[in-house]
Amino acid sequence: MIEAIKELGVWVAAAGFKDVKVGDVDGFMRKLRGNVEAEAVQALDADRVAGWPHLYFAALNAVKAMKDGVNITRDLGMEILVFASGRRQITKAIQAIGVKPTTTRVALITITKSREDAEKSIGQASKVIGGERDDRVLKLTRGKVEAVRSMFGITDEELETQLRGRTKAEGWREALVDLVIEHVALLITRE
Repeated sequence: MIEAIKELGVWVAAAGFKDVKVGDVDGFMRKLRGNVEAEAVQALDADRVAGWPHLYFAALNAVKAMKDGVNITRDLGMEILVFASGRRQITKAIQAIGVKPTTTRVALITITKSREDAEKSIGQASKVIGGERDDRVLKLTRGKVEAVRSMFGITDEELETQLRGRTKAEGWREALVDLVIEHVALLITRE
């Protein structure tokens, strides 16, 4: 998935991978950043990701925060991780959604200056990450719901309120994604 943030002059790309062997997280991230040509590259635990909108809005808010000088970190990749987790503290953000030695399903986000560079960055990352490219790991599935709700502290009441006016069969996924995006957007206002 690749989409422009036209007003900021960048492209966001995301890809999913399964059967990944992370092992040494620092080494994994160093290798990824050293071999992928991008403004920013970040790997997340795909089991904590609520789909493409979650990743896109985390990236959008991170790029805006850096541009506006209200960033939490000094690194755009780390800023993406902070927004994706909904936590201001880097350590807590890593614990919440960062890759771990045992992570096998990885969500990758890159920020580039062009669509071509975005496509190239995903190709480069694929060679480094290993495993099998499978964007389905990014989707919000019933199996991820509790982990995502817990990470963002989304209550039954919040979800029920968000579900009003939607059919439960289709609406629960959209309602949860909307709440995640709201939490991501509100991060900048938290002290």
